[in-house]
Amino acid sequence: MAKSSDRRRRARSKSCAGDQAQPASRPLPHPSDPILQTLVRDTTTRLIYGFLFKRRQNPPTMVEIRAFLARKLGEAPAQTDRRVRDLRDAFEVPSEYLDGGYRYVLRGWRAGGPLEDRSGISGRLRAEVLSPQRCAQCGRTPLDHGVVLVVDHMIPREWGGSNERENLQPLCEECNHGKRDLYSSYDAAASQIRQAITYDEPHRRIGELLKAFRGDWVPGGMLGVVASAIQYQEDWQKRTRELRTLGWVIETQKRRDVAGRIHTYYRASHWEPWPRGDIRAEIRRRERSARSA
Repeated sequence: MAKSSDRRRRARSKSCAGDQAQPASRPLPHPSDPILQTLVRDTTTRLIYGFLFKRRQNPPTMVEIRAFLARKLGEAPAQTDRRVRDLRDAFEVPSEYLDGGYRYVLRGWRAGGPLEDRSGISGRLRAEVLSPQRCAQCGRTPLDHGVVLVVDHMIPREWGGSNERENLQPLCEECNHGKRDLYSSYDAAASQIRQAITYDEPHRRIGELLKAFRGDWVPGGMLGVVASAIQYQEDWQKRTRELRTLGWVIETQKRRDVAGRIHTYYRASHWEPWPRGDIRAEIRRRERSARSA
């Protein structure tokens, strides 16, 4: 059975490699190649690259990556998942569900070539983002609760988020880690999420995100961020409900987290093709028709 699983993984890896936009003649750099130091400046992240390089035919889970770092460094760094995602600035490292778990596949070079360093946020911008001195998610402050605030990308960089001020917010380290853990579990849908963010109309952004999850539950916070990706949507929940006017079946579910906070999740169990022309105008037309019937 193990050999059969290995064969499936190797076949999957070869198939994925053939789909890349990068030329097949451009091999991945060996972990000892000096070019890697110019692309990946963090030593721990380079260790992760070497592990993924070695495990290309048998991609590891995040648990295995952390265990590898613990053996190498004595302990696994707190931001291991962040370092794995940082590799995507230069390489294609999708998280794929294989053999009962999400595994990180070092597939090849990033389509379009390595990005320039996008992690650099100026000191002035960082100070502006952190100036409220309050976590945007839990509301705790450094003065009253002793938390450490960090600059968070509301739309993650790997989903197309930028360093623009409107995409940055202050989060405490605990909330930031929790958000990264949650969002990284959706890495398999990253390409669909990036596509949803590009649409001009908020209804379409919301709808395409729900479609990307194919009937699975989507956290309301993520839906709100994507809805406001181009222009802030104060009432994105209403935009979501309005999709029902177009024949969509939208369900909601309330969940309580470990801190006792209530969060709303959404899913689309049925959707219709987008109408031609302006979506908002078509929704208003159908609403008027329903009232006059």
